[in-house]
Amino acid sequence: MSPLFTGLTSPSGLAIIFDNMKKNIFYFVLALIVVLSLPLFQSFGQKNQKDKLLPESPSFHRQIIGTPRQISVVGTRSGEAYYSPDGQHIIFQSERMEANPFYQIYQMNLKTGRSELLSTGQGKTTCAWFHPNMKKALFSSTHKDKNFNQKVQEELDIRKNPVQGRYSWSFDETFDIFEVDLKSKRLKPLTQEMGYDAEASYSPDGKTILFASNRGGYKNNLTPEEKTLFEKDPSSQMEIYVMNSDGSGVKQLTNHLGYDGGPFFSADGNLITWRRFNRLGTYAEIWVMNADGSEPRPLTSWQSMSWAPYFHPSGDYIVFTSNKLGYQNFELYIIDTQGTQEPVRVTFQDGFDGLPVFSPDGQEILWSHRNNKGESQLMLAPWDDSLARKALGLPPKFPLTQAFKKEPNEKLLRTLVEYIAGPEMEGRLVGSEGEKKLAKDISSYFSELGLSPYFGNSFTQEFSFVSAVHKGKNNKVTLSLDKPQILKLDKDFSPYSFSQKGSFPEASVAFAGYGMIVPENEKFKTYNSYQDLDVKGKWVLVLRDIPEDIPNDKRIYFNQFSRLHHKAMLAKQQGAIGLLVAKGPRSYSKKELSDLRFEGAGTSVSLPVINITDEVAQKILNPSKIRLEEWQKQLDKGDIRGASVLQNIKLAAEVDLEDKASTGRNVLGFLPMPGAKKTFVIGAHGDHLGRGEAGSSLARGSQVGQIHYGADDNASGVATVLMLARYFEEQKKQGLKLPFHLAFAIWSGEEVGLLGSHAFLKENTKPLYAYVNFDMVGRLDKNLFIQGLGSAKEWKPYLESLSVQTPISLQFQDDPYVPTDAMAFYLNQVPILSFFTGAHGEYHTPLDKPETLNYKGLGDITQLGYRTIEFLGQQEGNKINKKRPHQPLSLTYQKVEGGLGPNNSRRFRVFIGTIPDYVQEKTQGVKISGTSKDSPAEKAGLKSGDIITQVDQLNIENLYDYVYALQALKPERPVKLKVIRANKKFELEVTPVLRE
Repeated sequence: MSPLFTGLTSPSGLAIIFDNMKKNIFYFVLALIVVLSLPLFQSFGQKNQKDKLLPESPSFHRQIIGTPRQISVVGTRSGEAYYSPDGQHIIFQSERMEANPFYQIYQMNLKTGRSELLSTGQGKTTCAWFHPNMKKALFSSTHKDKNFNQKVQEELDIRKNPVQGRYSWSFDETFDIFEVDLKSKRLKPLTQEMGYDAEASYSPDGKTILFASNRGGYKNNLTPEEKTLFEKDPSSQMEIYVMNSDGSGVKQLTNHLGYDGGPFFSADGNLITWRRFNRLGTYAEIWVMNADGSEPRPLTSWQSMSWAPYFHPSGDYIVFTSNKLGYQNFELYIIDTQGTQEPVRVTFQDGFDGLPVFSPDGQEILWSHRNNKGESQLMLAPWDDSLARKALGLPPKFPLTQAFKKEPNEKLLRTLVEYIAGPEMEGRLVGSEGEKKLAKDISSYFSELGLSPYFGNSFTQEFSFVSAVHKGKNNKVTLSLDKPQILKLDKDFSPYSFSQKGSFPEASVAFAGYGMIVPENEKFKTYNSYQDLDVKGKWVLVLRDIPEDIPNDKRIYFNQFSRLHHKAMLAKQQGAIGLLVAKGPRSYSKKELSDLRFEGAGTSVSLPVINITDEVAQKILNPSKIRLEEWQKQLDKGDIRGASVLQNIKLAAEVDLEDKASTGRNVLGFLPMPGAKKTFVIGAHGDHLGRGEAGSSLARGSQVGQIHYGADDNASGVATVLMLARYFEEQKKQGLKLPFHLAFAIWSGEEVGLLGSHAFLKENTKPLYAYVNFDMVGRLDKNLFIQGLGSAKEWKPYLESLSVQTPISLQFQDDPYVPTDAMAFYLNQVPILSFFTGAHGEYHTPLDKPETLNYKGLGDITQLGYRTIEFLGQQEGNKINKKRPHQPLSLTYQKVEGGLGPNNSRRFRVFIGTIPDYVQEKTQGVKISGTSKDSPAEKAGLKSGDIITQVDQLNIENLYDYVYALQALKPERPVKLKVIRANKKFELEVTPVLRE
């Protein structure tokens, strides 16, 4: 704190050491030799330290502190500044009074830049600190010193001298700690002992005060050695004490010959860090101990001037000052609280840098910088916690947000997204350790805010689900031909994940072609693979997919009835006991056996479904003299061919599948409002695809198996909801009243079927007012799309008013059947809105990373979220209808027909990789927002903004036409696309591939 600061920011960087030594001629001569030898020693020391202790710093070391700006100007010296608990003010010391050359205490409003004197203007002052309640502060002062006027004159005379001596801090024995009322400026003494009482700070709860004092040197029975040292150096008896905030109950925490001082609590109040000098005052190290003084331990052992330590709000690391690189070269360093890593240098500018402190939210760092003239001022800069952690080898930490700012903080939003979508979360697959960690962190955050749990006593709502299916040890298929043949698992056969489990007795086998029943319509007659077949009590062999050589319009129609689940259901209805599936030799697919991919909870069918190779299928058909390829050629033309009983063949099977049960975790915070009857839910999903295991990954090639970070989908939405929770909790403290309770929800299991939101609605008993969803809101370009207006008839006139108040271009969509958690609420008759910035080429791939987001846009959307909720609450009650103070804007739920959701494209057999803009703006054709990496569309040259007007020979007027056309494509057969780009028409050729 101040003693080292005032000495070390003076023209001499060795002021304290020199002052401690100058009364002893031996040490004085030794110090003089060191000073005279500085060029040699400093050069040598810097080189060795650079090579040995501080290797060439990675570029991110220089980026941990952002661009600094000077925030104090008045006076030749200002320093030792500390934040208020809300981060809106600082309290600091400054020399800016003509009649008094010594420091006085000021507070500064960081929004307005205005400063206000808190001390008396008399005496010397130092070491100020705000109380957590922001009604009072403390500082140390000598204004009651009877000899003060004489000391002032002596100091003024010294400063008039053209030849300045080294400035040294005086451990004035008249320093005492005072409490000041921030409103009235009245002072109350907290210490009145003889000795230097200073370097004080409140505990986080404001109940106690840490301080340093050399009072023991004046009242204790010192040994001759201690007495001699104390007469030469009053700081040798400095110890750390703690007392109650009213000055009572003083307790000594350290007992060490030499200077112990500058103590600070960690943000949780459990630890103390301080600086400890050796007995001669020639060097200092950084120490930590428990809050009760137990288990003291050093963090540094550099034997240089390492001092002014201060905890990061996370408590995981400490910033401090050291001249390790050279006698006058004081820089800032960070070290982990356990002291397991080598300290990392974070400042790299000329001059002195010292007394660093973090803002309460950990996003800024404030320190004192002294130039070559000896002038010192306060510097403020952004702080990158994530880079600091990387430099120290620490794991990521959930960003702290104790200091609230009404305006959305782009830096905090980015920090949140980088944490949520960081590699340590491993893609946040529902039920995974990454998702579990995120739920724990957000629960702690909601608790810190002061929210209440929505259900019971926990912020976390757990729900069970089947997350995967694995093959057991007892899968077996036996063919009875001339003699029994046991097929080999994963070579000849493999069960499907949705198959019924169990043992199935030997039975005959029938062949049913493609195994489809397609109903008649105005264009096509009924297609029934089972006509004239009796398959009751038999296994049925069918081919995957659909007849390949039928006309395009027929292919489109048949595609609707081609899913394996549907084929299994049909076989069951026809009386079959099991289904065998082969790809067929004419298939475009190269994979004989499909991977055992979990299809989702509730997808199992009530008969065994087994995938077999074409070779096995031909073995089954051989006794009946059926050549599979020849029959498939006829089937592909649309013919119906089958056999009720295949000759001389029977089959028995055992299907052993093991369900993996997992637990998903919603995180739910509740903010009650007096008199409210309904709850407004604000939500976003926190889960993503892990490494693509969820089954809807669009990764291809080398991307397969990589972490799907999910920055836009949906770390962006989670960050927005967390900011909204902070905002409304703070606004409630300031008197905001809304006519509905607020619930803030981070859903799990969205990517595998809206599991979390459905689990919430199943358990919820509170009447719900509305639901607003934030899913993929990180890529704001031209428009923000607000979906679901059709869910309540009042949305449109309301949003018309809101759209005038925001700088964002809003595009509205009626359809409430959106593929996100909002749909779960809509199906439960709750009006919804869903915010969305559009699809993009990185969707559901490992390329959806934090650096791809627009954080300015995300901040604007967060601001719009504030306005949306406040505006709804003020339409009736707070402002418009004072007679009905607890009635929100009426919303009338209405049921509408569903449209085409974007997830439908995931089920197409063929893949070209275009990503349509699903909120088309009156476009004749289909506008695309991008292409998947390494996809056929990308290889063909399609780009974001292209408008597709024709696929093959089919004209495309809208999204429905496009989906219709895609279903007709054949894999590996090139097709022509007509495209408009920048008002120019041209053709491209794309070759679809089969989605395996």
